[in-house]
Amino acid sequence: MGGLGSFIVFRVKDQNFAYETEKVVETVRVDRVFPVPLAPEFVRGVLNLRNNVIPLIDLRSLLWGEPSEADTAVIVEEDGKTVGLLVDSVSSITDLEEKDIKKVRKKEVEGIKREFIRGMFKREDRVIFLLDLKTVTGKKRTKRKKEPRKVARESLKVTSKKENLKGFVIFPSGKEWFALPVEEVREIIDYPSKVSRVPKAPPYVEGVFLLRDEEMALVSFARAIGLEAGEERRAIVVQVNGTAVALAVEDVKEIRWIEEEGILPMDKEASRGVIALDGGERIVLIMSAADVVRAGEVEDISRGSGKTEDTREVKDMRSFVTFTVGKIEMAIPIEKVKEVIEVESVTPMPGAPDHVEGVYNLRNSVIAVSSLPKRLGIEGAEVSNKVVVLEGVPVGFKVTKLKGILRVEEEAIQPADQITNVEEKVLEGIIRSEEGGIIFILDPEKVVREEDIKFLKEGAVKDGNEQ
Repeated sequence: MGGLGSFIVFRVKDQNFAYETEKVVETVRVDRVFPVPLAPEFVRGVLNLRNNVIPLIDLRSLLWGEPSEADTAVIVEEDGKTVGLLVDSVSSITDLEEKDIKKVRKKEVEGIKREFIRGMFKREDRVIFLLDLKTVTGKKRTKRKKEPRKVARESLKVTSKKENLKGFVIFPSGKEWFALPVEEVREIIDYPSKVSRVPKAPPYVEGVFLLRDEEMALVSFARAIGLEAGEERRAIVVQVNGTAVALAVEDVKEIRWIEEEGILPMDKEASRGVIALDGGERIVLIMSAADVVRAGEVEDISRGSGKTEDTREVKDMRSFVTFTVGKIEMAIPIEKVKEVIEVESVTPMPGAPDHVEGVYNLRNSVIAVSSLPKRLGIEGAEVSNKVVVLEGVPVGFKVTKLKGILRVEEEAIQPADQITNVEEKVLEGIIRSEEGGIIFILDPEKVVREEDIKFLKEGAVKDGNEQ
């Protein structure tokens, strides 16, 4: 009989458990957990631990089926994966030999799920169970929920057809509508909570603020072009001659890709053309950030801190359309998004899946409108009238709130395969933010099911609401 080595002992509920010390990375206090869509109940969520996203397993939920309110996590490495184990407290470290391990008796493990216990031993009259979590951290558990019906994935493949299209971020200012080219937009954020006024700044400059340690000027879009500013709730971050500037606007309503022949030229010097939407009832003026902001007037205010963005290679950057589903931040690669629109009403369809609210006639092309919170099993999440329409698939996702566009470095994206036991692999990756937050990247091909669009293919839909 030889020695097994050192084991860390921790307490969960009213029982003691042990795990190999050599597999323990550290013990941390949990202060921020991000819920994961379609994850089993024992996966509390994920942690952003020093820019590394790891799943957090609630041991009380795993072993007893009861949620825990503990805030201590033991970070371990098992089968090449790093996971956090949520425990009530860490007790001690002890050495263990094979002869010390006893077979688990039914009366001593009563109430605990035995498949996660591989033995027991005693220390000072305390019973300590040896945890076996390989079925959780490595391969999937033997008992699994019924998998969704197999679908013909090739029929749901999302394809991009944007070669002859121009992308625009569309927003109102008073009674007028404006658009900025997608390629000029770095990201879209909520109006900054802390803005510092700048003496002797131009009247359209509202001040400066920090965005991830980058100081930039905040400019009122309306006042910059000579209009009266309404209530500004969003800000569009753009680049003007290498300087990062945020344009304060009332709201961001849509993201559209328009055929080049659908853009009407204008003679007006400050305009790059117009777009006629809603059958010509809504005229959108295309602007360029350089036409709105005079770079020389904001360079000194921004103190040059925004001039580094253009030095990064385009191949190292990816763009996403971002939104919230409940309180969870999510994103879809911009090449897989056809547009983002507002939908006031849809036509219900009998027999459609529960999460499909109905159909919508989008410029003579019928799409199925799906509630993304319902599809992902996120309870209590509200939905707005913002719909993210997919490229190449007749489906639009209703979301809680449209965030906008985000460009991130490739190295800030982590694969999603680290998250264990998720019912459906709907995630493509995870974006790690410098503030410690995370954004889940959805894979539209995995979110859309065959039954979501079956009735469209069968020609069951003849009409709907016109956009």
